[in-house]
Amino acid sequence: MARTTYFTHGTRNEQFLLQNIVEEHLKMFGMDVLYCPREIMLSDGVFNEEVIGEFNDAYLIEAYMENYDGFQGGGDLLTKFGVAQTDEITMIISQQRFSDLISQFLLLDKDYKVAERPQEGDLIYLPLTSNYFEIKFVEHEEPFYQLGKGYVYKLRAELFEYSDEKGDLFDSDEDLVDYGYTVKHYYLTTAGTNASGNPVVSNGSLTNIFIQDNGSSYNETPLVTISGDGTGATAEAFLTNITVSGGSPTSSAVIRSVVKEGQIRSVNIVDGGSGYDEDRATLNVSAPDSGGIAATLVPTFTNGTLTGINILSGGSGYKSVRLIDITNAGSGYTSATAAFTAAPSGITGAFTVPETVTGATTGATANLVEWDAQEGWIKLKTPTGTFAIGELIIGSESGAQIVLDSRNEQATADPKYSESVTFESLGDDIIDFSEGNPFGMV
Repeated sequence: MARTTYFTHGTRNEQFLLQNIVEEHLKMFGMDVLYCPREIMLSDGVFNEEVIGEFNDAYLIEAYMENYDGFQGGGDLLTKFGVAQTDEITMIISQQRFSDLISQFLLLDKDYKVAERPQEGDLIYLPLTSNYFEIKFVEHEEPFYQLGKGYVYKLRAELFEYSDEKGDLFDSDEDLVDYGYTVKHYYLTTAGTNASGNPVVSNGSLTNIFIQDNGSSYNETPLVTISGDGTGATAEAFLTNITVSGGSPTSSAVIRSVVKEGQIRSVNIVDGGSGYDEDRATLNVSAPDSGGIAATLVPTFTNGTLTGINILSGGSGYKSVRLIDITNAGSGYTSATAAFTAAPSGITGAFTVPETVTGATTGATANLVEWDAQEGWIKLKTPTGTFAIGELIIGSESGAQIVLDSRNEQATADPKYSESVTFESLGDDIIDFSEGNPFGMV
């Protein structure tokens, strides 16, 4: 029997959840190790083998030690050349964390081959034993595509045998730099529409503004500009309309909310009203746009007056004008018009991967590594500066343009990586440079 079509398998949200669980496990039960990539400085043109290799960088990443009863391998063997150590380890690292912390930097250097994943021949420094281990095999399909995606690399490595390798890693610790990382997911919007309203004038002043079109895809509350033959009129728009129902109050409460990125972030009680039946009164919030989630607000009454509102959930999808307040009626008007801040313009063109993107307003830049036109999101790494909500983001090669609607920082900068400090103070603990051969037997 064929599988049902009514349930999806391996949605992006499910994959994100499983990836986060894997990374949480590694951070809780793993250990920090140094990943040292091998640079191919010279290769054999016939056999495509490494002739000269160097180790110049080290990257900190968390790994889970799969060994539970000691090192694998043959252990210490007595040979005609002396005692040979054949210790082996198996470590598990996150694919996403490797991409976030390491591969994005290796891709910028042509000397690193196939930098998208860990490579056989690279080194792992294990602080637990103060030894380097050389990666012999990288398993990327275990477990086998849960929810349609791989999440970890299993690294099988054996004790590294030093043989006159060169590089900053063996010469000095000055270039062992903690580069840092930032991964952000930016969610985009389709083309929005502008709200419109019709002011009502009575005795030279504005008495009301009727909403003709609620608009759509507003990133934040739009500004309202009143124009006409009078002066002084001002108005304020809101993306939600919150009212109180239930009972027979002697005066109605007035509530206004602040919405950012489609969510109710705060609520202001302008007037608590009076005479509410505390057992029957409830808050009513205008419905969000199609596909949004309604907010959950819990009111608090004191002696029939609304005194507090607790936001249990800010909801999502509040991107249309639902209420207009006249903050100043003005004077001298016989006719007036209301103009609203324009909604985002949406997506134009198609990005190429990878490429650099630039914010048209802030000038911030970042490397685009993934995007999805259908789901409406892009994934950026190593940003310089901060992109602003509502800003136009332009691809440097493709010329594609996308308006930033909201951002969801799935992985933020880790404090140990964000300061971009060198490993100078840690160098002595990694390698004893007083030894002629730091990898020799004690």
